[in-house]
Amino acid sequence: MKKTLEKIINSSPLEFEGIPYDVVRRKVMYARVEFKRNKLLVVVPPGFSPLRILEENKETIIKKFNRYMKHIEAAKKAPMVDWTIDQFESIVSTYIESYSRILKVKPRSIKFRKMKRRWGSCRSDGTITLNIFLQFVPQHLIAYIIFHELAHLIVRNHGNKFKALIATQYPNYKELDKEIALYGLKLLS
Repeated sequence: MKKTLEKIINSSPLEFEGIPYDVVRRKVMYARVEFKRNKLLVVVPPGFSPLRILEENKETIIKKFNRYMKHIEAAKKAPMVDWTIDQFESIVSTYIESYSRILKVKPRSIKFRKMKRRWGSCRSDGTITLNIFLQFVPQHLIAYIIFHELAHLIVRNHGNKFKALIATQYPNYKELDKEIALYGLKLLS
C-alpha cells in the first residue's frame, strides 16, 4: 500500500493548498521545502512522507509562496533593455576599465557565457565571467555586477569586508541586489 501511494504521489501533478509541487527523494538527513522555478520542491529522504513535511510547514509554505509570487509579478514588470552586442561590449569595457582603476585591480581576462543561476563569477586566477543575459538589463545593474565581480579580486567571499568594499561605490547595494534578483527571476528561471 505504501509503495503504491508513493508511486501515485510521485507520478501525478501535485498540489498543496493550490501550490504546485514536486517531490525529490534524496539521501538527506532532514526533509525540507524550497521554491525553484515557480514550483515548490519537497526534498525528503527515502521512505519519508512528503505530506508530513507539507502539513508541518503549511503556514510558512503559504507565506513563502505568496511572497514568491509577488516577486514573480514584479519581475514581469521589470523593463528589459536590448543592447546591441557593440553597445553591450562598450558598456562592459568602460566599467571594467573604470572600476579596475578605482579598485586598483587588473582582471586576467573577461569572458561571457550563459549561466543559469549567476550574473557573474570571479575565479582565483583573476578571470571574470559575465552572464550574457546582462545584455538585457539596465546599465546601472551591469555596472553593479562588474564592480561586484572585480571586488572579488580583493575579497574572495561575501563577508563584512566585501560588503564594506561594495558599499564604497554602491551604498544602496541591498536594493540593487533585490533589483537584479527580479531580473534573475525573469531571465534566468
